[in-house]
Amino acid sequence: MLSKYLKWTVIASMLSLSIAAVSPASASVKEPEKIVDKQLLRNPSEEKRIIVRYKPEAAAERKASKKKYKAHKNFKHLNAEAMTVTSQELEELIADKSILSIEEDGIVQVEAQVADWGIERVQADHSWANGITGDGVKIAVFDTGVADHEDLTILGKVNYTASSTASDLNGHGTHVAGIIAALDNTIGTVGAAPDVDLYSVKVLEDDGTGLYSYVIDGIDWAIDNDIDIINMSLTGTGNSLALEEACDTAFDNGILLFAAAGNESTNSSGDDPTRYPAGYDSVIAVANGNSTDGRNSNSNKGPHLELTAPGTAVYSTHIGNAYTSRSGTSMASPYAAAVAALYMEQNPTYTNVQIRNKLIETADDLGDPGRDSSFGYGMVQAPFRNPSGTGLYAEYFNNANLTDLAMTRIDSQVSFYWGTGSPAAGIDPDTFSVRWSGQVLPLYSETYEFTTITNDGVRLWVDGQLIIDDWNNRSVFTPNSGTISLTGGQKYDIVMEFYENVDSAGADLLWYSLHQNQEFIPKRLLYPAVPSLAAPTGLAATAGPGYASLNWNASFGATSYNVKRATASGGPYTTIASNVTSTSYYDIGLSYNTTYYYVVSAVNGSTESANSAQASATIEVNGLRAEYFNNKDFTSPMALRTDANINFNWGTGSPAPGVDPDTFSVRWTGYIKPQYSETYTFYTNSDDGVRLYVNNVLVIDNWTDHGLTENSGTITLTAGQKYHIKMEYYDNIFDAVAQLSWSSSSQSKQIVPTNRVYLP
Repeated sequence: MLSKYLKWTVIASMLSLSIAAVSPASASVKEPEKIVDKQLLRNPSEEKRIIVRYKPEAAAERKASKKKYKAHKNFKHLNAEAMTVTSQELEELIADKSILSIEEDGIVQVEAQVADWGIERVQADHSWANGITGDGVKIAVFDTGVADHEDLTILGKVNYTASSTASDLNGHGTHVAGIIAALDNTIGTVGAAPDVDLYSVKVLEDDGTGLYSYVIDGIDWAIDNDIDIINMSLTGTGNSLALEEACDTAFDNGILLFAAAGNESTNSSGDDPTRYPAGYDSVIAVANGNSTDGRNSNSNKGPHLELTAPGTAVYSTHIGNAYTSRSGTSMASPYAAAVAALYMEQNPTYTNVQIRNKLIETADDLGDPGRDSSFGYGMVQAPFRNPSGTGLYAEYFNNANLTDLAMTRIDSQVSFYWGTGSPAAGIDPDTFSVRWSGQVLPLYSETYEFTTITNDGVRLWVDGQLIIDDWNNRSVFTPNSGTISLTGGQKYDIVMEFYENVDSAGADLLWYSLHQNQEFIPKRLLYPAVPSLAAPTGLAATAGPGYASLNWNASFGATSYNVKRATASGGPYTTIASNVTSTSYYDIGLSYNTTYYYVVSAVNGSTESANSAQASATIEVNGLRAEYFNNKDFTSPMALRTDANINFNWGTGSPAPGVDPDTFSVRWTGYIKPQYSETYTFYTNSDDGVRLYVNNVLVIDNWTDHGLTENSGTITLTAGQKYHIKMEYYDNIFDAVAQLSWSSSSQSKQIVPTNRVYLP
């Protein structure tokens, strides 16, 4: 395992083996490499605490062996043992060929360091309102134990440490347990999944440290007791093969595992050292998020991070029937585990893999789009959550009076410093204005103080009240504040207007209340104002035989739609249908081999939106137009039809009703579209005369009476481009055959297929 492990290769000297039926080469047998933690070779006079993994074929014999070591223990689900050994015993084990690896029994410890804002952030209360509280889901807290507490119901306790008690004398485990399962009983606090079945698995000593083997013991117990979720708010620095195997085994047995990512970040631009068990693929590593959706600066970063959860200033249960606040990834991990329990109750048939995917799908993306090393997939969100906000609708104008609209967009926050530059392409950097509009969602029922920081003019309305009004030129950035009482959980209209008059430009919008620090209003609590009648989006046109099928997305506020068409890209457009009340339309009676261009507008009363983005459809029908004549000079056709391709052997029969079987002719016309850009060879196989034109070039000309004859000619064509094609044929008594094939360097010779020819 990188530099930490020293590889020992055991070689049998002067030993040769022959294996029957192995030929012609000889076979040699090499002992597998044994992995030994090189840290164990230091300070040979000291006893060492180790974990030994055995080859599968030797495991049973080893476990049955009467040789016992100090503090010796077996693991039920692993071919491994933990023990304390002397240097001589260690040497004996190193020489033992039945052993796969020997590693130090590493130390794990608590990761901790405070108000239960996290319930609202993960929206667990929305699950409770819909009857989802984690009922029946079994969660095991692997920690310093869990103390008896009036706010906790503990269904079972086990102890795998050297401590004399299974209870919690440290406080860490009790705090973690409360984040998950504190009762909804009107006292103290409430956990994110208050009705789970809570179990305490003590794997950390009373001082907050423990051994990997304790954790493995706990995992053995969890597998045997059908635990659904394991939370491990602990970290170790060493990568243990035995612990990884134990976690993998638990996951394979349907258990979902969560672990703290660690609190040792240097907050540099790079990733932090990986901590274990969070670093294993079978374990969900959880980062510490704060109340402003930032990453706590101590929270470890890395590509293994999967989720973020509230972990800063989390209020929960403490020993002695008390409560306290703590911070750390140790607090974040149980929040994520509790949310998983809510999804398990909501979806009782889901596997642990499906629940894990659900957590990823529903997380609020933070930081860089998608998974990143600071937040993983984002902040966990409980079932029945409200969609998070995306920001405010922003209108940018090329003057100071909000009249010359230049662009619109969604701004996630109002937190800008443009300096002397432009806020966006096409906007005057010295004279512009902005209007942000939408709704804001406060979390608490109390008085809020809103603050703007701008140079030049600013106005702010909340719930229709003008609470900031400073529509003046300013030479410096100036704070303005206004207050208003709001109800938690209710959305309020918010509008902020700003103008810039030369020099540097910037605009900030913050808020503050009794229960929250001053902060930029976060994106998740801002909802953009949708324009009253926006142009339809998502217009798509699909061509069919003589028609085009149109579909688009509904526009907010629209009562009907106008469908417009042009035969040139960009118009001019003609309205072909009005008062269309659905979001689809069929345009029929269209000409073949013609491209039509469409736009759609939304209508409400006398108001019509702008046109949608353009979509186009080219009307194509496969096959060739076939005209059959009772002579060879192509006059007075007896039959008109569409032939899929030219591949006919009529013998002495008639090609169509009313056509003379001995003296007739055929003209096929249409278009051909090659697949490759290269020179094509065309072949006619006919009895009698034949002529072939491609792109108005006579490629084959054998207009004579003859028996079955193949003729060929070449022409260079461009892939994807349509070329006019015409083939003429006549029959003068006896057998009648007409076939058209092609080939090129990229395709073998074949009858020209139907999907490459089109009606004219």
